Amino acid sequence: MCLLKTHRKWKKRRRERIYEGPHIDGGTQISKDEGAPKEIKSNVIIDFSCIASTLTLIDEELNLPRGVYSFTAKRENDGAHCTVSCSVGTESGKNQEEKRPLSVLDQIDNLLKKYNVAKQNGIYYKVSGLPNFYGLKIDVTYDSGENLYCYNNQDLIFSNDFIKELFQIFGVSSKNSI
Repeated sequence: MCLLKTHRKWKKRRRERIYEGPHIDGGTQISKDEGAPKEIKSNVIIDFSCIASTLTLIDEELNLPRGVYSFTAKRENDGAHCTVSCSVGTESGKNQEEKRPLSVLDQIDNLLKKYNVAKQNGIYYKVSGLPNFYGLKIDVTYDSGENLYCYNNQDLIFSNDFIKELFQIFGVSSKNSI
């Protein structure tokens, strides 16, 4: 009996360590990094990653296919191009990867600044118990060492125009794409 209690205690500590806190069924976890800058001074993106869901969008004028999309753009070592990838589906969706000019990273930076994404920097908002990812996660690394990170698994937190422009940059602009 003592061994069973020890095993349960060990599993609980391991779960808390892996999930950075006690496992909660339902409920909401909110954290804010007060030290995260609300303005990014650099304009040179090294690495961009975004997960965005269109599962909850009702606005038909967006004309975006429903799904969970993963977008990445990374500056290559040669300094002449970047690798851009877009995939749909959480496990076995379609995936596109291609080399593009560095101007794509400039477009992404302009988009982030246009919609003042840095105002959400350091915010982590997670609703437990949702059946799928319905929100937005953005993770950006700049050449200056600055980082931009925001996460919300329930809402897209930015306007539909932001989502539409992001999808256009990555070539997902209509229900017939990807």
